Amino acid sequence: MNSYNWTIPEDWVHENCVIRLRYNITAGELPDGGFDPSINASLNAEKNGEKTGIDVASTYGLSAEEAEARGYVFEQDPVVQIFKLDDSDADINHELTINTNQYGRTFEDRSHVFQIKKRPDDIPAESKIHNLNVRGKRGNIVQTYPGVEYDYQPNRLEVNAGDYVHIQWTGADSNPNNNAGQGRAGTDRSNMVLLRERTWSNGYMEDAHGCFACNYPETWTMTTSPNFLGLAREDVMALAFLTPSQYYGDMEELDDAGTHFDLGLRQLTQKGIWRFLCTRNNNFTNRSQKGEIRVM
Repeated sequence: MNSYNWTIPEDWVHENCVIRLRYNITAGELPDGGFDPSINASLNAEKNGEKTGIDVASTYGLSAEEAEARGYVFEQDPVVQIFKLDDSDADINHELTINTNQYGRTFEDRSHVFQIKKRPDDIPAESKIHNLNVRGKRGNIVQTYPGVEYDYQPNRLEVNAGDYVHIQWTGADSNPNNNAGQGRAGTDRSNMVLLRERTWSNGYMEDAHGCFACNYPETWTMTTSPNFLGLAREDVMALAFLTPSQYYGDMEELDDAGTHFDLGLRQLTQKGIWRFLCTRNNNFTNRSQKGEIRVM
């Protein structure tokens, strides 16, 4: 199983929660993906250069004797005889590049602190709530490794009319100062602004707002009502300027905004497609941070 969907119990409400995440890489030769309890240290090779106790033979319908003769054993860089030619004396073998140290181990052990809030009493139990966050960190693809560059999570969200969306994210002030990015060195900041409309008609998706190929936001005035997800003007401005969690300083690149933003729950009732960007994290040195929400 390469994924896990954790359903948080409804009675779990706490301000200080910690989760430890690890992911496992396991070779297909290991029974049950390596989760069989019989796969343990007792099967280790007695010393370097010797085979392990992992049963590869039965996977190929070979006897233990034939598997060993043809190299179908779980060991470092085995030499295998793929073709058994009974009508020839040719010895055709291939050496496999296998490092058994890498074939069943845990990578990227991470711990995270988070908060679980009670579902608001005024939100019906049958209503669906979608969480929209920002993932990634400051830097280009090399500097962020083993993490990722900025992106909305999810970057394409499909909801039904009447569903709720909770737009929130957390940045940081502790990135390495030499990591590529815009704004004050060492800081993460994000916002959400509707992309400009297409300047052409393609005959379909006429209910789509915003052009993914563009990099300028839409423009509004005091006399035009912004149409972004059907949200109120105050919400549209909050997503752009991160109010009320900004400090009213330099906001051209969101430098004086707080690291955390929470718009709260908003019910989406207007059907359509909206494409948006982050005005700060949109440079060739890091990922173009854009997203899309479809209200069906």
